[in-house]
Amino acid sequence: MGPSERQGTPFPFEGPVPAELLIDRAGELDLLARRAADRVSVRLVAPRRYGKTSLLLAHAGRLQQTSWRTAHVDLSRVTDLTDVARRLAAAYAHLDTPWVRAHLSGLLARLGVSLSAAGPAVSLGPRPMSADPAAAESVLPRLLDLPKTLWDADRTPTLVVFDEFQDLLVARRDLDGLLRSRIQYHGDAAAYVYAGSEPSMMRELFDTRERPLFGQADPLALDPLPIDETLEDLGARFAGEGLDPGAALGELVVLAAGHPQRTMLLAYLLADRLATRAPGTPQTAAEVVEDALARTQPSHQALWQQLGRSERVVLAAIADGVPPTSRALAAEHQLARGTLDAAAARLADQGHLIRSPRDSRLVDPLLAEWLRRR
Repeated sequence: MGPSERQGTPFPFEGPVPAELLIDRAGELDLLARRAADRVSVRLVAPRRYGKTSLLLAHAGRLQQTSWRTAHVDLSRVTDLTDVARRLAAAYAHLDTPWVRAHLSGLLARLGVSLSAAGPAVSLGPRPMSADPAAAESVLPRLLDLPKTLWDADRTPTLVVFDEFQDLLVARRDLDGLLRSRIQYHGDAAAYVYAGSEPSMMRELFDTRERPLFGQADPLALDPLPIDETLEDLGARFAGEGLDPGAALGELVVLAAGHPQRTMLLAYLLADRLATRAPGTPQTAAEVVEDALARTQPSHQALWQQLGRSERVVLAAIADGVPPTSRALAAEHQLARGTLDAAAARLADQGHLIRSPRDSRLVDPLLAEWLRRR
């Protein structure tokens, strides 16, 4: 059951969005399909909750319709080699469960991974009490080679998506070398997409000449959703629900600033209000924003408490439309402009800030609104 079915709404905001509910990502999907056909790897960098996983699941769904195998490896928050092996096993086992069961079940059992006696079910049990790096070291290369093994058997290609790929460096800093050492021989057997949400770590992996994956993937960025297309798409969804969003929709879409998840959250909350016969007015839009801030305030507060003084100054300034390295801001807070510039760079590397030569903006429009009200 997809998120939209769970919520009973065409405005899903929790978890990946079904392919049919994506807004304005046709160009990205077409590009991904061309790169897969050419077996050109792609690296996709975008902030968290910006629609990476939704886009890549839609990409996988399209390829599955043309007889590709697909595997989605979630590497978020992996901490060591055992975590990586477990995640890879969970994602790869369904590609050919009998093969995995016949060749790797003993090693996987040592990592807390079990396969059902029949069918493709994979169970990730608790991590073993004591680490077994030898089992992880042994199983990883064989799993990584599975797309090539299957290709040699039936000439069916595999799409492999590594999600939150930058966390591989947290698990062990040489794992990109292990990965490269296996997939460089895969040729037509597989197409790879590396998705990440921390720009600095993704740059280290792909733009540092000394790293094994240097220059090995075409970059793809996810731009904010365009306002006109978003208004048209969401307007049709409200009409389909028999709801009139009026001027409230335009105000909320502008506030969301193209952030996919925040756009859907605000639309969902607006639909909630309209369902109780509230009018689609600017006042209702303001009430929806209050609802959204009430939901998201704990995460904003948690981020704020984690930041140092210079990062707080930069975020608050940008939320107010003040250049983050201006002389006036530096003088007001008695901080060097270089200190503010370094803080802005850190925030951008962490995915909280988008910098450009002309201006800077916060990734999360609700965080910006929360800061403006402090």
